[in-house]
Amino acid sequence: MIDPQLQSKALRRLSIIKGQVNGLEKMIREQKYCVDVLTQISAIHEALRGVGREVVENHLRTCVTDGLRKGDAEKHYKELMDIVYRLSK
Repeated sequence: MIDPQLQSKALRRLSIIKGQVNGLEKMIREQKYCVDVLTQISAIHEALRGVGREVVENHLRTCVTDGLRKGDAEKHYKELMDIVYRLSK
């Protein structure tokens, strides 16, 4: 479960990212300089990674911590390895 404060922050950041994606679409439609387009793509990637980091931290502080306290460590270790692998691509 996502902390309400994190949820608000993440939704605000995602709204900004939507604006960036819309701007990127406009840049491509207007055939802007490739390096400028690639720079915008990089900024969007980094913004999404930032949201992902926040969600992972929340997951560690809540779901994983609770699972470890309840003796469900192996499930959470596997899940974390899967998450780390996916986020590192």
